Amino acid sequence: MALFVLLGSKGGAGRTASSIVLSAGLAAIGLRPLHLQITMSGAQPVIASAKGVPFATAAIAEHDATPDAIRHTIAAHPQCSTVVIDMVKRTVWDTVLDYPAPVVLFPMRREAHEIELAVRDYRDLQPYQSSGRDLLSRSRSISHSGARRPTHGASGILLPVAWPDTADERAVETAVARFDGSLRVGLSRPHILWPGIPEFTRDHLDDLINTSEYVCSSAIAAAAVPLARSVSQLRA
Repeated sequence: MALFVLLGSKGGAGRTASSIVLSAGLAAIGLRPLHLQITMSGAQPVIASAKGVPFATAAIAEHDATPDAIRHTIAAHPQCSTVVIDMVKRTVWDTVLDYPAPVVLFPMRREAHEIELAVRDYRDLQPYQSSGRDLLSRSRSISHSGARRPTHGASGILLPVAWPDTADERAVETAVARFDGSLRVGLSRPHILWPGIPEFTRDHLDDLINTSEYVCSSAIAAAAVPLARSVSQLRA
């Protein structure tokens, strides 16, 4: 089973929208995803009860999201070959490390404070990274090899979200480097999935992310498939 975790330490970073776009793309290319949302305290699940969703959905309240609860929910969907977990905090680490070669995606919007937080979250994953696993060209190695479970180490990658059309991969790397002080002490530069997710209009996002009916615009559908293919290749 392929496991992809959309992770961020704050709300508003595009995490939930990105996880739904990714799930839509995975469904479109035939990978039968389960979208599992870990909801914040008092928040309602976004699409777990919506009609017309083309993939399996589930939700667990944050205070109930133990590793056992997450594993049980995943096991309750044996028809799914892929799991996309949308969550805020790090209660998922023990669950992630129980699955072979999980990928943790850190959505990163273009504002300075969003880049800084995404990079910080990315670096927090380093002790769990699998040694020598390269996500993009496989020509670089990950610096930290002290994963708690080396055979099941997680791999992390920054996912640009809603960057301007004028930005290219080098511009994103330059922006990230401004906030990644660990580069100065010899760590490898962060992995960045490029291109990421384009900027969608508010109307498109409001239609996609609602609790009653799933509506995916043609623009979102067009972006979802290449994203799903790129993310799937991270585990190839």
